Amino acid sequence: MEQNGWGPPAVDLNFLKSGLGVLKIVQMILSLVGFIVAEITASPYNWEQMKAFEWISLIIFILTLAVFTIFLASWHKSEAVIRCNWPLVDFWHSALCTVLWSINLILGLISISWRYRLFREGGAIAGTILAIISLLTFWATVRMSYRRWHLFSPTPTIPYHYQHLGTEPYS
Repeated sequence: MEQNGWGPPAVDLNFLKSGLGVLKIVQMILSLVGFIVAEITASPYNWEQMKAFEWISLIIFILTLAVFTIFLASWHKSEAVIRCNWPLVDFWHSALCTVLWSINLILGLISISWRYRLFREGGAIAGTILAIISLLTFWATVRMSYRRWHLFSPTPTIPYHYQHLGTEPYS
């Protein structure tokens, strides 16, 4: 399907079926579930840690949705943004989200207190488990995007030594 600028963007089904596409979908689902769990947990008990967990999860969801949309709609292949190093953008996005999920993991661990019953701490425990799983998925994405970044990075040029002419350049 050729785009002339007026129709809907073409969907890259190969990206959707790739490991990176599946990881992005899983990451968005985990971030959204983390946001919902933190919202439910933070509201009745007024826990500041879970409110921070909630906002960080929402920020991660929005960032991941933006990167997912760019790759799914093949906007990274358009002529307007072709000069951007998209594997590097994906690497930095994944690295930033890994750091944010590490903060969420710490917040979830702080929220867990063994003094109370499980029904009160269930949200904090679920948030901590979600943070661990999300941290692992983003770490896998960091590794994949790092490899893609170095795969597509330009190789240094080999100096031209005039060997095909039979003469040395500095003789």
